[in-house]
Amino acid sequence: MKARGKVLLWVIAAIAMVFALGAYSKSVGAGERGSFVMMYPATGKAAGGPSMRALTGEVVVPLDTRGIFKRLVQPGVIQIASHSVTNVGEVPRRIRFESQGFPADTEWECRDLSWNHETLEIERDLAPRESVGVDLLVRLPDPLPARSVPVSGTIYVVDVKSGERISALPVRFEQSGFPQDGGDCCAP
Repeated sequence: MKARGKVLLWVIAAIAMVFALGAYSKSVGAGERGSFVMMYPATGKAAGGPSMRALTGEVVVPLDTRGIFKRLVQPGVIQIASHSVTNVGEVPRRIRFESQGFPADTEWECRDLSWNHETLEIERDLAPRESVGVDLLVRLPDPLPARSVPVSGTIYVVDVKSGERISALPVRFEQSGFPQDGGDCCAP
C-alpha cells in the first residue's frame, strides 16, 4: 500500500510538472520573446520585421503580455530571436552584427558554426539567399522606466570587408499605461 502511495505521488508530481512546463511555454510564446527576420543589404521596410509576412522595418516587443511564470523565473531578460538573417544581394558577403541603444550587458547568440562570439562576426562568406540565425538576450533595467517605450535599440548588419552598415532593424520594448514618448502626435 505504501509503494502505491509513492507511485501515485510521483505520477501527480509528473502531471503537475507537465502542466507547469506547458504554462511556462505558453508564457514564453506570449511575450517572453520578440522574433524577427532581417535582410541585407536592405533599408526601410525591406530590412525586415516580425516575420516574412510582416516586413514593417521594425520589431515591437510587448512587455505587458509576459506570463506569470516568465515574470517569476526570469523577469528581466527578453530574448529577441531571428527566424533568419538573409543575404538578398547578388554577391557573397561576410557579415558582422552590431547594436546600438540596448543595455550594455545584452548578449548575442548564434547557431552558425563559423560564429565568432567575441567579434560578432560570421567568419565565412554567406552566399546570396543564404541565411543565419542570431538571437539577442536583452536585460531590462530594474526597475523598468515608467514610460511607454522603456528600452529600444537597433540591430545592424555590417559588411566586414567595407565596414559599411548594410541593414538596420529598430527594436522597441513597449508597455501600456503610460503616455507616448515625445514626438507622438497625441502625447499630452
